[in-house]
Amino acid sequence: MSTGIRNAELHNPSHESNEQLLNHSAHHCRDCATVSGSGPGSTLQPGYSWIRAVAAPNYHKYLQTSPLNASPGRAILADNKSAGQYKLLDGQLVELIDKTGTVLYANVGEQPNASATYLPVTFTTTKNTFGKFAFQGDTLTWSAEGTKRPNVAAWYVCEGKSLWINLGAYLYGMPAGCADQTIHSYGNSIADA
Repeated sequence: MSTGIRNAELHNPSHESNEQLLNHSAHHCRDCATVSGSGPGSTLQPGYSWIRAVAAPNYHKYLQTSPLNASPGRAILADNKSAGQYKLLDGQLVELIDKTGTVLYANVGEQPNASATYLPVTFTTTKNTFGKFAFQGDTLTWSAEGTKRPNVAAWYVCEGKSLWINLGAYLYGMPAGCADQTIHSYGNSIADA
């Protein structure tokens, strides 16, 4: 378990930016340098799909890992030319990082306190232990027992295009510098713009 990432406090008295929180958390990640791949390529692999936003301001920005889809890191939305490939497996969101089947798992940072309104999402070599990912139609959702979310499909895209789970209501109380988004699977063979 990547305790540094899991325990990132999102409502913190030091008022660190989202980028600073992710960088600080990733510094303590034991999994972050243990695997790398060449990426799965620009053609969708069998059994996988692209995941993208379908509304402004991140219209057709695709889920991927930073650094670029080849090693553990933070979840971001960015352009189609570097889109990651994903599938759901037993409640895990799995990212393919090479053509031999090496994968990373989306990990959600645990809620540090009752007032936290959003949670970080990173990709590591270990399975997520906090909540489960699912699709409602083509919409990616996340839920966890004991964690209240008015909309299980609500996400934030914040500084550096980083992806966060929105624990509040969609389009209400959004943190400065963030945008509310829903993200969706897309099965075209090429990630188009």
